[in-house]
Amino acid sequence: MTARIAPCLRDLLRLILLAGVGLATLLFAPAPAVGESEARIAAREATREAQIAQERREEARQPYAMLRTLQSLQERIAHGDIRAHEGQRALITRVAETFLRADPAEFADKRNANAAVSFVLGGGPPIVLERMLALDPAPAIDPDLLAGALAYVHGREEDARERLAGFDPQALPGYLGAQIAIARSALIVREDPQEAVRLLSLARLLAPGTLAEEAALRREIFVEGQRGELEQLEFLAVQYLRRYRNSVYAGNFRQRFISLLATLDFAQSVEDFLRLEAVLAQMDGEGKRDLYLFFARHALLSGALDLARLAAERAIGFSAGDSDEEERARFYFAAAQIVTPSYEPAVEILLALDPDRLPEADLPVLEAAMATAAAIGEPLRAAVGVEDEAELDEADRADAPDATDSEAQAEAEAELEGDIPSAGEDADAEADADDVEVDIADADAPGETPPQTALEAALYPKTAIMQRAMAALDEIDLLLEGQTR
Repeated sequence: MTARIAPCLRDLLRLILLAGVGLATLLFAPAPAVGESEARIAAREATREAQIAQERREEARQPYAMLRTLQSLQERIAHGDIRAHEGQRALITRVAETFLRADPAEFADKRNANAAVSFVLGGGPPIVLERMLALDPAPAIDPDLLAGALAYVHGREEDARERLAGFDPQALPGYLGAQIAIARSALIVREDPQEAVRLLSLARLLAPGTLAEEAALRREIFVEGQRGELEQLEFLAVQYLRRYRNSVYAGNFRQRFISLLATLDFAQSVEDFLRLEAVLAQMDGEGKRDLYLFFARHALLSGALDLARLAAERAIGFSAGDSDEEERARFYFAAAQIVTPSYEPAVEILLALDPDRLPEADLPVLEAAMATAAAIGEPLRAAVGVEDEAELDEADRADAPDATDSEAQAEAEAELEGDIPSAGEDADAEADADDVEVDIADADAPGETPPQTALEAALYPKTAIMQRAMAALDEIDLLLEGQTR
């Protein structure tokens, strides 16, 4: 016990002695002249503040400091600041002037030399680097990095690839390293997409929260899509939409993402579509609506009708009432519904549509849907014995027709069949059409499918049902034309 207490007592005594010495120094030190001390302190502080202000002014004029201002503005752009985006061009012009007017000696500072490369890779004019290549003394930067960045922005891919290949992005300052990683990935993505993905992932790590990360993330999504790495694509798309959904470039991303999904044929089954629900959940209402409309149309034209109906229903839910978008969604739903037992409600929707509210590209789809409805509806009406209600009332249907009426009806039917040849009639039946007093010299023969336009050929292959539908429309058109003459 005594052995443990003794060291503690010694430490305590040592502290007391030191405190006593300090107190004695304070008590017995000569007192300075109060007025003189305060004046000296105030002068010293004023001098220091002036020096700091001067240093800040000088630093603010340095090219690397101007670049920091631009990069700060670009970070706001990545997070959706429209005013920052509008002011970017003017600031780029100011920064470019700073670099071009800088004393050559200032590029002996590595910060300025690196900043010049970063500025040009970030949207600045290439003339900044062209001027630096001619400086004497040479700037404090590897000549290959300087020349490689210039070759990249000028589109000289082979030269840029050779010069930049030896630079490790992690050995460069963070933001510049991210930019070099993005540039190198773009130069090798066709030959080595896996290495391109690695470089883009590295760029995201080197510059988190910046426009460089936003750009790297966007590019990585599309490279993974091209590689067929769908799980990684979904993961990265969720990350992008969570963090950068308000980016000034997010609208362009959504359009390209939709095109990518079309290329990957995600609209082939309900199961594949549901895999993207996590991605869609990160979008705003308008973005979800547009993507659901895309899926509904793409699935409809691809023949994935279950998916077309599902996507159209979701699009209706995200569309404003009585809007053009809602009209489109209802159209896609009905067009996919006409081949189901709910045929009649679907036809009612189609008949109620206003074609003027549909995109021009959808008008051929509407025509094809109506033709299909007509082709399906005619056999249905024949199967249930539908008759013309304008000719027979309830009392007539209750009475059995007499022989005279039956003969007249038979003659009328024979005439109608003679005037409207079917798609299966032979050439002799078509030759009899010369007796019909209707000028059809410029029209296609009844029962034949007219030549398809390039758009129709791409979107609507000549399936059997489509041939029947188009033939039915042609026959109806000829009847209407004959009735008006």
